[in-house]
Amino acid sequence: MNFSFVNFDDESLYGIKAEELRELEEAIYRVYGNVEYMVFDEIHNVERWELFISRLRESGKKIIITGSNSKMLSGELATYLTGRHLDYTLFPFSFKEYLKFKGVELGELLSTRERAELKNELENYINVGGFPESLILGREQTDVIYNDILFKDIVSRLKIKQIGRFKDFANTLISYYSSEVSLSRLAKTMGIDEKTVFYWSFGMENSYLVYFLPRYGQRLRERLTYSKKVYVIDTGLISRVAARKKDKGRLIENLVALKLLRDNQLKGLYYISEKNYEVDFYDEVNNRLIQVTYATDKVEEREIRGLIRAYEKVRARELIVVTYDVEGEEKVAEGKSIKLVPLYKFLLEY
Repeated sequence: MNFSFVNFDDESLYGIKAEELRELEEAIYRVYGNVEYMVFDEIHNVERWELFISRLRESGKKIIITGSNSKMLSGELATYLTGRHLDYTLFPFSFKEYLKFKGVELGELLSTRERAELKNELENYINVGGFPESLILGREQTDVIYNDILFKDIVSRLKIKQIGRFKDFANTLISYYSSEVSLSRLAKTMGIDEKTVFYWSFGMENSYLVYFLPRYGQRLRERLTYSKKVYVIDTGLISRVAARKKDKGRLIENLVALKLLRDNQLKGLYYISEKNYEVDFYDEVNNRLIQVTYATDKVEEREIRGLIRAYEKVRARELIVVTYDVEGEEKVAEGKSIKLVPLYKFLLEY
């Protein structure tokens, strides 16, 4: 592919003005020639960058823009490139990408040795996560990535002055991974103004650090007013940051959430919580209900019962229980069956 690449986080481009972008364009042609694709990373650091990109697009260039601020990028692109752009959210490595990075090759039918190797790699993936830098340089690099996101992508952009309190809040919120969280209650517990907590949490989600999963409601108003569950962008980050004792079941649930969010590109995913039952995920895009449990030999009855009750509510096409190491099928009412799928298989094949 014939392309150029410019990183606006490079210190040599710090403070560049919109009127200087034409000179940058000339430099691109001198270095790369008449390229077909132009890749710009963090270009939203430049004021009025949208006009520059719009002009390049109108001249026939194919443009790829990457950045770490979702609302800023999508909002400004929508304003200046209406109907002429596609958004794609890039996550840390999936388990399949992680295995490819590690050079692990698997056949269609796994031998006992290959299955054991796969489970060892899965444990490492859960602990280290999928940030490429952490896999190359070591787990400590996750701390660097986390601090960069906090201070460069959130504190700097939101002009947060209470830096110490903000970091305490961020660590606390991450510790609620795979759990329902009330930001109002959290604000009261930490003695922080409620508006501030909502503003800070918006910044964390906007910078792809966490994702708030809405509770399913048949009315839009219900979906907007219910509490939400929080998931963290990388399980390796949880292992490094979360204050509370690590919970294997919640880590697995967070991993499944990341796969579903990645596959659905953040769309059509909910959790179901009613008076007598809960289901971890309702994948509206693929019309399936998914329960997650750290089961190694037997799935508890309440997990099955919850899926059946939720099925009566949304009539999903497929019912799945993701386990740690149980595989099989449970026959239930109305000719439906529930698939019991080991975590590694769900991450690789579903």
